[in-house]
Amino acid sequence: MKAQPAFFEHIRQRAARRWDQLEEDPELAGPWHLLFKQVQSPRHVLSELLQNADDAGATEASVCIKDQVLIFEHDGEDFTEEHFASLCRFAYSNKRSLHTIGFRGVGFKSTFSLGDEVRLFTPSLSIGFHRGRFTEPKWLPMMEDTRGRTRVRVEISDHYRKQEADNNLEEWVKSPVSLLFFKNIRRVRIGTRDVHWGSLGPGPIPESEWMALYDNEDEPFLLIRSGEEAFPAEALAEIRQERMLGTQEDGDFPPCAIEIVMGATGRLYVVLPTGVETKLPFACNAPFIQDPARLKIKDPETSPTNRWLLDRAGKLAASSMFLWLRDAGISLADRASAYGLFPDVDRDNSSLEGVCGKLVEEAFADSIGGNDLLLTEDGHLTPQKQSIIIPAAVLAVWPPEQAAALLDENGRPPLCQYVEATDRKKLLRWGVVDEITKQKLLDILQQKHLPKPATWRQLLSLWAYVAPEITGYRCYVSAGDVRIVPVQGRDVLYAAKEVVRLGEKKLLQSENDWEFLSRYLIVLNQNWPRFLAEQRRDAAEQGESTAKEGVEGAYAILAEVGLDSTSDVNKVIDQVAAEFFSQESSDLRGSVQLAQIAAKLGASAGDAFRYALRDGCFKYGYLLRQGWHA
Repeated sequence: MKAQPAFFEHIRQRAARRWDQLEEDPELAGPWHLLFKQVQSPRHVLSELLQNADDAGATEASVCIKDQVLIFEHDGEDFTEEHFASLCRFAYSNKRSLHTIGFRGVGFKSTFSLGDEVRLFTPSLSIGFHRGRFTEPKWLPMMEDTRGRTRVRVEISDHYRKQEADNNLEEWVKSPVSLLFFKNIRRVRIGTRDVHWGSLGPGPIPESEWMALYDNEDEPFLLIRSGEEAFPAEALAEIRQERMLGTQEDGDFPPCAIEIVMGATGRLYVVLPTGVETKLPFACNAPFIQDPARLKIKDPETSPTNRWLLDRAGKLAASSMFLWLRDAGISLADRASAYGLFPDVDRDNSSLEGVCGKLVEEAFADSIGGNDLLLTEDGHLTPQKQSIIIPAAVLAVWPPEQAAALLDENGRPPLCQYVEATDRKKLLRWGVVDEITKQKLLDILQQKHLPKPATWRQLLSLWAYVAPEITGYRCYVSAGDVRIVPVQGRDVLYAAKEVVRLGEKKLLQSENDWEFLSRYLIVLNQNWPRFLAEQRRDAAEQGESTAKEGVEGAYAILAEVGLDSTSDVNKVIDQVAAEFFSQESSDLRGSVQLAQIAAKLGASAGDAFRYALRDGCFKYGYLLRQGWHA
């Protein structure tokens, strides 16, 4: 039989006297039992046991359910007299550090939500607690070899509670973010599975660290820690009231830090998860004051402590984002990731979650005012509204500086293309940046002859980008008016209605003939359909679905604007004739060349065609209707 520590009996007697007093005075006992019922939730059991283990300096813990018994172990320190006395009290905490909850000393009592008796074994203790007098320890004669560890055993009362406990353990496996906030614990074995956080190295700013679960290093989380700050006076007054401390009792609480985790959902933590999940882009851990049931936190409208902590979270997110954005020593893509800290909540949401998110966002907004916060494509930071979002697809067509000059009337530099789409939407909703939308681009393309891109591949990017709007079921533009067609001998793009498509040059076998036609026609550059044909073939051979989709979109545009085949040669020649003979003085040599070209192409004479007679005069083509002969 294990010997009782010297302090055990004294603490047991004090707890027994308290229960004798309560049983004699039901009015006094009522609030105790009411609060005890409020902490009875299987969802808290593992969280509370882990917190106690962390307070004891444990680095590892394990939990399992075996034969209807929950067994929890950790490798932390054994109980001292002070800690054991705290365990045997209720609605009181001896904790001064507010890194963890510790407001009412009710954590361990949540184990009674599973069963009527809780047993505790350590190197020095072998005791049990019963629901009837849940703070009075009973010494157990049996011994369990804990191998120097602390063990808690609870026999689960029924199937329903076991199911709740199983669900709680499964939740921890799926979302073990709380482990990031413990001072010591980083590894927990849950059943047969290990939950283990590991460091991937320093983060992009001071006091930050990239963390990942040991089996999923491809999904890192960024843990950001604040410096320590002293509680303001009104927060200290609230904490003293919550802990029911008298005016003469020690209430000098040390400064506290807070933490945010980018990559996690916007839940609020008090080391342990609360039921408050905001729309913030990061989780937040702080010594929030919780509601009596410990499900959520006290409404910040009535809690100065919680208001102060939420305000700090917003300021921490903003200062971290700026430090990250300003680091010119890392890549643009890495710097652009800083916008992941940018919040975007519904400020009209009056729920507790909505109010918490709003307070964080308002503090963030106050912190960014007047600062250069827009990361441009060239790596500089500009003030609000001094950069513009240009879609990455457009930046693949023209270089950034050229695209900005062409598309933005103010020539503002483009926002860095590595900014994620979700972050761009947040910046737009905040009104700190403007955007060249696809519709705006299409409007410009209908008004201006923009430069032809440097390569055919870049032009294909443009066609693929606008294809859905030009060829889709609901067309938002007139396809023939959009100036995206490359033409022979020109450096700008034209609208399809301005362009004709001729056959291959080999049909004329004369560069002079092509030059002649180009003076009076805007001709589709034949290298464009050739390039598309090559790309279609390559995409089919290599099985690249994305490339194939882009090429097919380009072909759909050609069909929509009537350039998928050669233009009618009769209309082409008639159009050239109209232009040629409309000159004040028609060149005889030119008219002969035009007649020869028409003959080579097999075109018929139209009404606009004129013929040179022996006397040097010109007559209109309606005099001859029989066609041309070579």
